[in-house]
Amino acid sequence: MPLEPSQLKVDIEQQRLFLFWEDGTAKDFSHAHLRANCPCGFCRAKRLQQREIEYPDRVAISAIYSQGYGIQICFDDGHDKGIFPWIFLKELSS
Repeated sequence: MPLEPSQLKVDIEQQRLFLFWEDGTAKDFSHAHLRANCPCGFCRAKRLQQREIEYPDRVAISAIYSQGYGIQICFDDGHDKGIFPWIFLKELSS
């Protein structure tokens, strides 16, 4: 079964990312939720140190780039280091 979703949609107005897989799994995340759960090394280190990850109240996705095994999500606060593997997104709670 492929890990890559069959459909990906970014809703800029509602600030949501929608993902749909062939097996019927569907996920939708707010842009802020994704920013707060960024899996990059910098953000992971902050979470492990129990330090707050600071970002604006209204953060939005500014670009998405395919990385094969997932997507690199760039946010309008300038943070662009997070590569979100498909399995990570499929298992991340909304």
